[in-house]
Amino acid sequence: RWASKASTADADATDPASKLLSKSKGKTKKANHMDFPAFVELVLAWENKKHPASLAYFFKVFDRQKKGYLTNNDINLFFKYVHQRWVEGENYELQVDDVKDEIYDMVKPEDGLNITLKDLRACKMGDTIVSMLSDITGFWQYDSRESLMQEPEE
Repeated sequence: RWASKASTADADATDPASKLLSKSKGKTKKANHMDFPAFVELVLAWENKKHPASLAYFFKVFDRQKKGYLTNNDINLFFKYVHQRWVEGENYELQVDDVKDEIYDMVKPEDGLNITLKDLRACKMGDTIVSMLSDITGFWQYDSRESLMQEPEE
């Protein structure tokens, strides 16, 4: 089970997210590696994105300069790799600024420009935003949400 989660996360996670995750946790000295407890923490956060602790975990990853908030530049950095994978998958043309605007519309940050962890938790869509910024499959699910709601369950 753990090996399949690792390969799925590796295949879907965006480049800066996977690099920061592997460097941010664990006691291993090897570059781009994490120890088992850090891996378990990542899997728990990934599988429970709605949980406040999970949002805090990913917020720390996205807030790479440790400012206490996310800016347009942070969102651009992470979404750039999702967008790249989107284009490589031969999907329709995606306007990055439109997606960024959607994220700001979902979060409605208190100061209008910078997204804090408090804002991310308060918007009740933090898990969706984490997925949009870190996972091509998560972004696809968000982008396809209307058509997915119309499909009958089997």
